[in-house]
Amino acid sequence: MEDLEIIYLQTKNEKPNAKINGYFLHSNYNPEAEADKYIDNNYKEGYLNILFGYGLGYIANAIAKKYGNTDILVYDPLFSSLNIENKDKIEGVFSDLQDFCKRSEDYIADFDRKVNILLSPNYDKIFDREYKEFLDFIRHIQIEDIVNENTIRFFGDLWQENYIMNLHYVYKDQSLKELYNKYDCPVILASGGPSLTKQLPLLKKMKDKCLIISAGSTINSLLAADIIPDYVVTMDGGESNYLHFKNIKNYDFDLIYGLGNAWKIERDFKGSRYSFCFYGEDSIQKRIKEGLGKDLPMLSTGGTVAITALEVASRISTGPIAIIGQDLAYTNNKSHAENNNHYSELTDEFFKNDMAFEVEGYYGEPVKTNHQFNSMRKSIEKLYVMLHNQHKIYNCTEGGVKINGIPHLDFAAFCESYMSHTNNIPKLELKNEVDDNDAMYKKFMSQEIEVYLKIEKLLIKAIQLLKEERNNTVFSASILKKLDKIDSKLKEYYPQVIMERIIDPITMDVMRMTIDNKQLETKEKFKQIHKQNMYLYENILEATEKSLKYTRVALDELGGC
Repeated sequence: MEDLEIIYLQTKNEKPNAKINGYFLHSNYNPEAEADKYIDNNYKEGYLNILFGYGLGYIANAIAKKYGNTDILVYDPLFSSLNIENKDKIEGVFSDLQDFCKRSEDYIADFDRKVNILLSPNYDKIFDREYKEFLDFIRHIQIEDIVNENTIRFFGDLWQENYIMNLHYVYKDQSLKELYNKYDCPVILASGGPSLTKQLPLLKKMKDKCLIISAGSTINSLLAADIIPDYVVTMDGGESNYLHFKNIKNYDFDLIYGLGNAWKIERDFKGSRYSFCFYGEDSIQKRIKEGLGKDLPMLSTGGTVAITALEVASRISTGPIAIIGQDLAYTNNKSHAENNNHYSELTDEFFKNDMAFEVEGYYGEPVKTNHQFNSMRKSIEKLYVMLHNQHKIYNCTEGGVKINGIPHLDFAAFCESYMSHTNNIPKLELKNEVDDNDAMYKKFMSQEIEVYLKIEKLLIKAIQLLKEERNNTVFSASILKKLDKIDSKLKEYYPQVIMERIIDPITMDVMRMTIDNKQLETKEKFKQIHKQNMYLYENILEATEKSLKYTRVALDELGGC
């Protein structure tokens, strides 16, 4: 930060003030009245309010006085330099932008992008560069959250179908836990970024001296280079992911798949398969263990299969891990490694439409990335923090973005250090001891259908009760009692079926409909609550009917396989 001239003075009404490089931090007449007026016009209840500039505390104190303990974050690059009374007792003020960004990201996500920026007087003039960086950070987080939400919305129904159709293969296959700690050798995690192409010749030479794990569609680039990986991790539920695997006839590798993966991949794959679920899917994990006898591990996700594959690598081997092809950027204006089905050379028009922006690259140079890639990078950085104490992990991509925290190592140097004297690594062949009798699977799916029918009946009843109340101004006591009873039964039934993924978009919508204004009239508040509950019941009913359909199809088509 450049040198700042700080002059302390008193306002006309004898309150403390300061002038920074010629700019007053507060009104020089009545800073408290100025702060009250500012928050009346700019503060938003129900939002995460972020204040740029604490100053001498007038705005923050006005918020606390009017709203009490409320959700507010403060970033002030000047805070450590200011003389403020009882400064050591002030909490929640960040003076370092990187620290603020790291700590505030989860807060912004919790508020579902409902962020309101407050600006202390003249801070945008005193710290114009910092203010721009501050706003850019908030904007990037919000856009990344929109991208993630759009993914959940777009794939909600498809994921639900995959989760249900894949239950048959989960029953037939082995849990990924069967591979845990079975190896003590180097692992190469190959992702499909443009930089992978240059690493393939060396990988081919060393392929027998390590485990090779392919992240999803990277399999096509590897096979084209005559490299058969040991394991392929796949979790994408879209039709495009199925097309990556559709024409593959080589089954010398094993498949590791998540429940949301395009189920036709499992249907067509003739080799050994292992399944897992994701963190947060506790009820799904429990239901599968109790109903199908499979103890599936939970793994990380973060928008890219490479993140999950990295955790897979850390679970199945105790050896060092080299990450290659993890560009998360359009290195050399290319989309993917060569021979990836999605490979293309990119134009200026593409970058404009993709909202690409520049970040620091592997070698310190600027590289083009996008919000989705940037979100993935952050997820990998968080996973590395979890894993690095137990594993040596190196970014050997030699291109793409800089993944903060993960040490760089040239791929040739990794091979020399960890694989030059390594013997050939035999892949484990684990026998699947699952009986071909589908009785347990059929019983499980039949029970799911029974519960869906009970949920459907309850939701129809709840909707009928709400319709009876639509012309009222308050809920009658008898209706509330009946709805509470229905909600209690629904809460009991939901963990007995697998439908989280299709409900996720509904949950997001209902949270967004939550009433923020405490000053609403009783009648208006009733209308909003009625609308919110009707939306919830009607959309969960639709989700239940779809899930019921998928389950019946799965039982009819796969129950006898």
